[in-house]
Amino acid sequence: MSKVSIVTLGCPKNSIDSEGLGGMIAAAGNELVEDPALAEVVLVNTCGFIDPARRETVQEVLDLAELKSDGLKGLILTGCLVARSAEELDESLPEVDAFVDFAAYPRIADIVSQAGSGTLTERIWGTPGTRFDPAYWDATIAASPRVRFGRAPWAYLKIAEGCDRGCAFCAIPLMRGKFRSRSLETIETEARHLVASGVTELSLVSQDSVMWGRDTGEGGFVDLLDRLEEIEGLQRMRLMYLHPQGVTDELIEKVISSDVTASYFDLSLQHVARDVLRGMGRPGSRERFDSMVSRIRELDPLAAIRSTFILGFPGETDAHADDVEDFVSTADLDWVGVFTFSQEEGTRSFDMPDQVAPEVARERSERVSRAAEETMSRRAESLVGNTFDVLVERFDLRDALWTGRSHREAPEVDAEITFSSERSLRVGTFVPVRITGTEGADLKGEHQG
Repeated sequence: MSKVSIVTLGCPKNSIDSEGLGGMIAAAGNELVEDPALAEVVLVNTCGFIDPARRETVQEVLDLAELKSDGLKGLILTGCLVARSAEELDESLPEVDAFVDFAAYPRIADIVSQAGSGTLTERIWGTPGTRFDPAYWDATIAASPRVRFGRAPWAYLKIAEGCDRGCAFCAIPLMRGKFRSRSLETIETEARHLVASGVTELSLVSQDSVMWGRDTGEGGFVDLLDRLEEIEGLQRMRLMYLHPQGVTDELIEKVISSDVTASYFDLSLQHVARDVLRGMGRPGSRERFDSMVSRIRELDPLAAIRSTFILGFPGETDAHADDVEDFVSTADLDWVGVFTFSQEEGTRSFDMPDQVAPEVARERSERVSRAAEETMSRRAESLVGNTFDVLVERFDLRDALWTGRSHREAPEVDAEITFSSERSLRVGTFVPVRITGTEGADLKGEHQG
């Protein structure tokens, strides 16, 4: 048996997959260690969404490969980048001992064992290009439940796999396949297991959360929320990756009226100019998005709204970019992510006419990013004086301050709240915190106990 470290790159869905792989590896008798320097085998779960993610993977592999001089016996790559580019990686990364496609995930414990003993019989495992199959994944996790890395009082819960939207810029279907909902029973069972282990907040993730259930006949997204909200001990649930087409008045009202589901809307708008959205293969317009944000704010002025935008998509003009900048500056968003278009082979946008010069796309992204920073800071300042229920996550001995998150801060992608308290608190509990100040988009406060 070996000491194994798992390094995760990319999105929360990858984090969940890593914990599932960790469960299978641990069930086979291996020891999971956090520090790669202490491991005999390191597994890197990769992201293949855009070119910067691929470059990050290559650099991570090269850094980890240096550990081979200190006793590292095996370096394994899994994840989306392997599914998309295994043969290319095989040629360019001789430092890697095994590339494991989704189809070979059930054999991960055996692959790790061979890597640790130096007896690997193959270099590429599985059938690269095979789409991720949530059915066998659920069966595998049922046999050896996912191992949570760290003991944060929150966890991600995957509700579906793949995507059918067909956005022109997106490579997800190339790696994850068509949209498939996990069954209601499977999701509820995993949620109950997580809550029983001490989790008090769950973030529901997928490539397209609002589509849950439409392919299985088990109901709709709101039905899933109703079922999960009944789990005793689950105090907060957060919805991530909401395609705006599925953010109906019913869903908005459900979220805002709920005592469990956080008043948090993660809207993947991507752009606001109708012509650009049409080229992206996405419905919507500036008027539609303004109306959606206004409706949320009307029902709950303290609701959190996050969105992401892509600048430099083929056919985008200066006027289109100005529209995004104006929307970001005026729409009263809490969190904004700005990305530069990445020309991805295999997507419909790869060879579209009217490609935007990279330097122009970067300039537009930087300009919208500056507007986003001002918007987020302004929104944070408007919250001073309010009191929020904050999930206690950790204590900083040096500064004598606690850190946590309210309904408006999603883990890992948004900011955190730092606050003082005159008494000791327990991680995983929710406490009232009055906001007393800001630092950029970050909130500072005092425990009201």
